[in-house]
Amino acid sequence: MPNLVDIRVVGMLCSHLCHELVNPLAAVNNGIELLLEAAGDMQDDALSLVESSGGRTARRLDFYRMAYGMAGVSTVGDLARARELTDGLLKEGRLTLEWPDAERNPTLEPGWGRLLLNLAAAAAEALPRGGVLTIKVDNAGGGMHLCAAAKGDGARIEDSLRPVLAEEVSIDDLTPRNIHTYFTVKLAESLGGRIEVSENGGSEVRFDIRPL
Repeated sequence: MPNLVDIRVVGMLCSHLCHELVNPLAAVNNGIELLLEAAGDMQDDALSLVESSGGRTARRLDFYRMAYGMAGVSTVGDLARARELTDGLLKEGRLTLEWPDAERNPTLEPGWGRLLLNLAAAAAEALPRGGVLTIKVDNAGGGMHLCAAAKGDGARIEDSLRPVLAEEVSIDDLTPRNIHTYFTVKLAESLGGRIEVSENGGSEVRFDIRPL
């Protein structure tokens, strides 16, 4: 008999991915329609729309291919690549990314680069009005430690995500809106880690992943 839990999780992840791609793909389609109908300067505007929306779609696909797919386990092994992918995902938003200096970038253990991508995307959701997302990585001492600090006006965790982060959610309560956070929690667990969340008065939400 099929594992219905796995089927539901996969379905929700697919729904989330489609949600992330539908807007830029629709914009590409609109640009093509405009290009077919436009003349003169309007054609330049249409080409610009197609180019920008196509680039946005490609960057999102590149990110989620590594964040959700098995390719990310071995391919994302350094912070420079993780930063490139995350910057591509959030490029057109209202977030500023801060990462460790290149010369101090530690080598990520297998699977932890993929986990970092998912953590960064989950932390970005805590900044609905924009702000600064600061990434820190440390592999000294007791194993890998990842941190994503989301700072900005109105920084918060949505109520629907709290039971997910507390690992108190049932499979039946998963939705396309909270599935990414659920996947991140389970991914951390599979690597021997756990997500710890702290909030600071509506101005900062900090996500830490340490070994159990």
